[in-house]
Amino acid sequence: MLKSIALVCGFWLMAGVAAIAASLEDAGTVLAQSGQSFVTSDGQRSALKIGATIHVGDQLEVPARAKIRFRMTDGSIVTAASGTRMTISAYKVNGTQSREVLFSLMSGLLRAVVSVMLQPSHFEVKTATGVAAVRSTDWFIRVGAGSTQVGVLKGIVSLTSASTGRRVDIPARWGTRVEAGRDPVPPRAWDKAEFQDVIDRTDLP
Repeated sequence: MLKSIALVCGFWLMAGVAAIAASLEDAGTVLAQSGQSFVTSDGQRSALKIGATIHVGDQLEVPARAKIRFRMTDGSIVTAASGTRMTISAYKVNGTQSREVLFSLMSGLLRAVVSVMLQPSHFEVKTATGVAAVRSTDWFIRVGAGSTQVGVLKGIVSLTSASTGRRVDIPARWGTRVEAGRDPVPPRAWDKAEFQDVIDRTDLP
């Protein structure tokens, strides 16, 4: 009887350790920032510093007048503009072979320069109104009131409506948006001013 109890206790102890390890899986490090950004990890909120590690499950907060840039574990570079709130829902990388990445973006603007993988992989950003997915590219995603906007500098990004499931593919130098309860708007070529706006908002020295 005592042996059985010990085995059960040992099982749950190992499961707890595995859960903690999974929740602390590295996702990237802080590369640069201006102003002060914050991370909530395992219920504890703290200020982020250059060189700090971020983990799967972390909630990131970039207040007004702050910006922050991360080097992710697959070599991708992600920059969050002022007013960004997001969660690193998944970041699993298999060397240079493949990855499974999911960000949940609640507000704000991201620029992602996504590294090349040798095999098909997933790099997705989910918002309240849609899901944007890429393989390797340089692109922007911004969340507004009831809408998601995507602009692509290089490569191709797909944007799928969370409500209807309809998808559009956005080529380089084009952009589009999806609003709550609707299909994505047909993509169009963005002008220089539109790209310069999101570049400036995510620019860091």
